[in-house]
Amino acid sequence: MPIASVVSASGGAGKTTLALLLGYYVATHAGDPRSVLLVDLDPTAGLSLRAFGDEGYVELCRKRKSLYHLDLDWTQGVAVDVDKYAERPGSAAPAISNVAILPPGEDESGDMASRVDDWFRFGDRERLLRLLKESHALEKYNYVIVDTAPFFDVRYSIAAIAASDVVLIPLRPTVTDLVRTKRMVEKLKKAGITNKPILFIFNYDKDKFRQATATLVKLGFYVYKHGGTAQVQKRLRALIEDLGRYGQFAKAVLPHIKQLSDSEFPANKIPEGDLYTCPAMAEIFRHLAPDKTPDCPARYEEE
Repeated sequence: MPIASVVSASGGAGKTTLALLLGYYVATHAGDPRSVLLVDLDPTAGLSLRAFGDEGYVELCRKRKSLYHLDLDWTQGVAVDVDKYAERPGSAAPAISNVAILPPGEDESGDMASRVDDWFRFGDRERLLRLLKESHALEKYNYVIVDTAPFFDVRYSIAAIAASDVVLIPLRPTVTDLVRTKRMVEKLKKAGITNKPILFIFNYDKDKFRQATATLVKLGFYVYKHGGTAQVQKRLRALIEDLGRYGQFAKAVLPHIKQLSDSEFPANKIPEGDLYTCPAMAEIFRHLAPDKTPDCPARYEEE
């Protein structure tokens, strides 16, 4: 039962979109949609707010349906079951209507940030994994995907990666993102938790980074409808090759498109036969479950 964590070194790299999209893809093309659990470990609740909306998230917190409340109850010796604390968005997010989501949670007494403070105060960086086991999440769900807070607070990444089998890192093809990502991976290595397979995924607007696109195409990446050519950026190429020493790159680029914006997804389903996202998601899924062949209705030919 694979657990994947999604972490990033920069804000706006598409971390939450990737987590939602992977949940959608696995539920739609890789088996029973009710076998996927999304864990929102970001105390700002970005993933949960996109799935349930503002009022919906507040109502879930009122009903104590969250990771925060699961952790509180388990700490107090209560027998916990993940299904008591997770919720499916239904009509609030048609694209992932049957995917279970465990929101971060908050109330007048505290929030997920205060719980993570306690985890690390007592040296319990494997707390998330313990909670998933104790709440039977690993028995009830075939796939668990953990979205995290930005790397500015390293503890969330450490807790998520400690629970994971695979680490997914979205980034843009910019010098800044590549340098930050390498720095992040090196910090995680010093923390002793980078023995997990790492998959880097480029996620960006190809129309805004034409030179970067030319560099990626030259390096063998697939960018759907990438258009014309531009001069290869030597500095960018060197940084990509250097970062490749720490993990693998998905060869299919995930493009930034309107259908995946906060207002569009997961509020709307992705069209069947989608050529933009499916090749990248199928490649990521192979890293999650190497023994399974992903069912991707979209096929592309090299340009």
